[in-house]
Amino acid sequence: MTLARCRQNFIDLIGDADNRVIALSGKWGTGKSHLWKEVQEETTDDKAKEAVYVSLFGVSSIAELKLKIAQGLLPKLAAGGTLAESIKNGCAGVKKVLKGIHSGFSALDELALIAAPMMIKGRFIVIDDIERKHDKLSIDEILGFIDDCVQSQGCRILLILNSDQLGDKKLWELFREKVIDQELRLDTSPSEAFDIATTLTPTACAAQVRPAVEACQITNIRIIRKIIRVVNHLLANRGQLPPDVLDRVIPSATLLSAIHYKGLEDGPDFDFVLNFNSMLVAMLACETKKRGEEETPEVKARERWRLLMDKLGIPGSDEFEALVVDYLKSGLIEGAAVGRIIDHYLAEGRELAARTRVHDFFERCIWHPEVPEAELLEELRAMLPDVGLLDMMLVTDLHEQAMRLTGGARLAQELIDGWLVAFRQRQRQRHRQGEELDLNFNYFRRPLHPDISNEISAAQARQQSTVTLLEVCRRVREDHGWGTREEILMKSVTPADYESVIRATTGADLKLLLLQSMDFLKNRGMYDSHFGGATQSFLDACQVIVQRDPDIRLSRLICNLFREAGMEPELTAPATFVAAGGAAAAGAAVKP
Repeated sequence: MTLARCRQNFIDLIGDADNRVIALSGKWGTGKSHLWKEVQEETTDDKAKEAVYVSLFGVSSIAELKLKIAQGLLPKLAAGGTLAESIKNGCAGVKKVLKGIHSGFSALDELALIAAPMMIKGRFIVIDDIERKHDKLSIDEILGFIDDCVQSQGCRILLILNSDQLGDKKLWELFREKVIDQELRLDTSPSEAFDIATTLTPTACAAQVRPAVEACQITNIRIIRKIIRVVNHLLANRGQLPPDVLDRVIPSATLLSAIHYKGLEDGPDFDFVLNFNSMLVAMLACETKKRGEEETPEVKARERWRLLMDKLGIPGSDEFEALVVDYLKSGLIEGAAVGRIIDHYLAEGRELAARTRVHDFFERCIWHPEVPEAELLEELRAMLPDVGLLDMMLVTDLHEQAMRLTGGARLAQELIDGWLVAFRQRQRQRHRQGEELDLNFNYFRRPLHPDISNEISAAQARQQSTVTLLEVCRRVREDHGWGTREEILMKSVTPADYESVIRATTGADLKLLLLQSMDFLKNRGMYDSHFGGATQSFLDACQVIVQRDPDIRLSRLICNLFREAGMEPELTAPATFVAAGGAAAAGAAVKP
C-alpha cells in the first residue's frame, strides 16, 4: 500500500500489543525507515516510543547483534540508575574472570552474554537492513533470536527489510508463517518518495523535477536525492531560469541520472538517449509494423523507451545531454560549457514559445471543431511576427492549414513570405560573419512549399559554388563527416577535375588530398553511395598522371601510395580516361 495508507495501518498494528512481531517490507530506498520514525512519534504506545533501533548491516553473528542492541539501549537507561550500575559493575567483574579463564574473551562476548538479557527484557526492538547482513549470519539464526526475545524476554519486534533482496527466500517464507504476526508491504508512490526527498535535499526546481521523477516511476528516495543534487549542481548560480529552459534541461538530467544511479527497472541506456530522435524512432517502428515483421524483445524495449522519452517531453538530444553524461561518469562539470548551453537555450526562448503556439494552434484546429474559423485565422495572424523562428516544415504545415480555412489564402502566403524574408536575413548575417546556414535538416524529405523549396535550392547552390575538392577531403578527414553540399560536389567531380587539383596541390595540402582520396578508394563500398563516382575519378586521374609522366616525382609518389595500400595492380591497369587539355583550373571550385 502507499505511504499514506500504510501509516495509519502501521499505527494500528503497533497499538495492538498482541502483535508481538511486525514486519515492514518494501523495495530498497522507498522510505520504510522514514515511515517508522514518523509512526514512532505518532504512536501512543510508550514502549514503541522508547524503542531501540539496530541495523544488521555487516553483522556476522548473534553475539554482535546483541552487542549492538545493548549499545543502543545504554543511552536510554537512566543516568545513575540501578540497572545501569549493575550492568556496568557486572561487565567489569566478569571481564576479569573470563580473561583469566581464556584470553580470547572480549568486551563483545561479555556484553552479549551478561548485559544484553537484562537490558532487552520487555523492550520494543527495531531490526533494520536484514537483507544487508553478513553472509555468516543466517536468516534462521536471526528469526531464532527473535523468537527467543519474544517468548523468553517478553519483547516486541519490528523487522524492516527489503524482501526483494533477501537471499534465502524459502527459509524466510517458512519463518514468516511461524514467527511474524503481521506484515505490511510498503509501495511508496513516486510522488510520495519525491516529497520525502525534497525535505531532505531541497531544490528550487521541484516543479520540473517532480513530473520527470513520476514519469520515470522512481520510488527510491536515495536515488531521487542524488538526481536533485545533479540538477542543483548543473544549474548552480544560474538564478531564476524561465520555465521553457527548465523544461528543456531537467527531464534529460533526471532521466540520465536515473540511468546512472540504477533507478529504472526497465530503462534505456546512455547510448539510446544520446542518439535519440523521436521522429526517426517512430518512423522505424511504423515501418516494422507495415512490413508485418515480428517484434523482437529488443524492438519492444526500444518502443517502451520511446514512449518514456515522449512522456518526458524529450524529442531528441544535443550537446547538453552529452555534457550531463560526461559529468555523471567523471564527477567533473564544465561550468563554462553548461553556461554556454543555457545561454543558447535562453536565446531560443522566443523560438520555443513560437513552437508552443503552433502546437496549440494545431490542437485547436483538429480537436476543437467548435472554434470559429475566423478565430483560428486571428491566431495565425498573431504568429506572423515570429514566423521566421519556425522551421521550414512547420511553416509549410501552417500554410496548408490556412488554405483550408475560409478566407485564409492571403494569410497563408503572408506566412510563407514572412519566413522567406527572415531566412534571407539570416543568410546575409551568417555570410558577413563567415558562417554557413545548415541547409541539410529536411532529413525525411517532407514536402515543402514550392517557394521555400526553391529558396533552399538556390541557397544550396550558392554555398556549393564555394566548395573545393581539397576542402571536402579536409572536412572528412578532420570532422569525420560531411553534408549535402559535399555530396553534391563529389558526385559531380570528373577525372579531369581530380587530375587538375592533384597536379596543382603541394606540401601538406597534397598529403591530405592524396591520403584521404586513397581512403575513399580503399573504402569505396562505404563512400560510393554518398560520393557517386568520385573514387573512380580519383583512380582514373592517378592512372593518367602515372602513365603520361611516369618519371616525374609526383608519379613516383602516387605509385608508392598505391603499392603500400596493396592496390598497385589497379594503378597500372589501362586508363579509361584521357585527360583533356583544358581541365578545370587548378584548385578551383567544381560546380555541379
